[in-house]
Formats: sequence, structure tokens, C-alpha cells
Amino acid sequence: MLNKKGAMFGLDARIALAIFGALSVISGAALYSAIQEARATAVLADMQEIGKAWESFYLDTASELSHSVNTPTDNNYHLLKTKELVEKPSGVTNWNGPYLPYNVAAVNFLNYPQYGNIRLAVFRDDTTWADWVAGKCITGVTCSIWVYLSGLTTDTLAKSIDERVDGGDGIDDGNFRWYGFLSSGTMYYDYYLKIAPYRNIQDS
Repeated sequence: MLNKKGAMFGLDARIALAIFGALSVISGAALYSAIQEARATAVLADMQEIGKAWESFYLDTASELSHSVNTPTDNNYHLLKTKELVEKPSGVTNWNGPYLPYNVAAVNFLNYPQYGNIRLAVFRDDTTWADWVAGKCITGVTCSIWVYLSGLTTDTLAKSIDERVDGGDGIDDGNFRWYGFLSSGTMYYDYYLKIAPYRNIQDS
């Protein structure tokens, strides 16, 4: 009888441990999902704040951010001098910055802690595209200002942000898009968020 009780106790313990293990897995998955959602919320909020910084610069100065280069046919012409949101450009009045709390890395991008770089660019929005080359504002297309984050190493956040912004319409359509590429054995991703309509920089 004691042996039966001992066996039953052992069985009960194994069942309890199995249940506990299953609950731990479920709780762990839920915690991971919650963390990912929080990260996605933070990245989207950051991108929106960068867009607000551009808007504040424009409202204060009645000026547009300068182009990264002066030649419209140059591949970098669509990139704007994002550093002007942090450092006052010469000849611009009523500048009330810095508009963002990030460090300048180069004339057209800022350091983005933990992820990569911040850029502002003029991209087309009249068709699907993923990478910035296909999205360049060329003659005869409709364009907008986009926040452009580079150097992220996951598309999980992108999918979560896309679900919030566009209802999950995919990588290369809507107001949020992303693009992945392999470099030195690591996948990197660029994220793009449309901020506002903008004049066509090739037609003006």
C-alpha cells in the first residue's frame, strides 16, 4: 500500500511539474511578446517624434531642411541634412533647436541609440517599393517626407509596427515600409515611416 501511495505521489509530482513547465513556457512566450510589443511601440513613437521635429523646424524657420548634396541627379539628393535639426544652420532665422536629443553622425544622419541611424528623406509614395533606391523621388511622381531608420537587426518590430500603422499590408506598401539586406553575415533592416506630403524635388 505504501508503495502505491509513493507511486501515486511520484505521479502527482510529475504531473504538477509538467503543468508548471507548460505554464512557464506560456508565460515566457507571453512575456516575450509583451517585450516585443513594447519595443515596437517605442520605435514607432521615436519615428513619430522625428517627424514632429522636422515639422517644428519648418514652422519655426519657414525653411526646408537642406539637401545632402546640391546636384539633383546625385543618388543622395533625396536625403536631407538631418543634422540641421540638432545644429543651427547658417543663414536660418528663428531656429529654436535642438529639435532632437541625438548626436550628429554625419551631415545627413544622426546616431540612433541601440539601433542605428536616423535620416529624413524625400521618397515617392505613388507605388510600392521597399529599398530607398526604388523609392527615390523622381520626375513626375508624388512624394512625401519619410523618417528613415537604418541599422536595425530584426524585422519582427517592423511587422508589429506595420500592423499598427497600415493594418499589416506588407513590406513595401502603405505609410510604413521596411527593407532587409545581408551584410557580413548579418541581416540588417531599414524602416521607413511617411510623415507628410512634400513637393517633388525633381520637378521644382
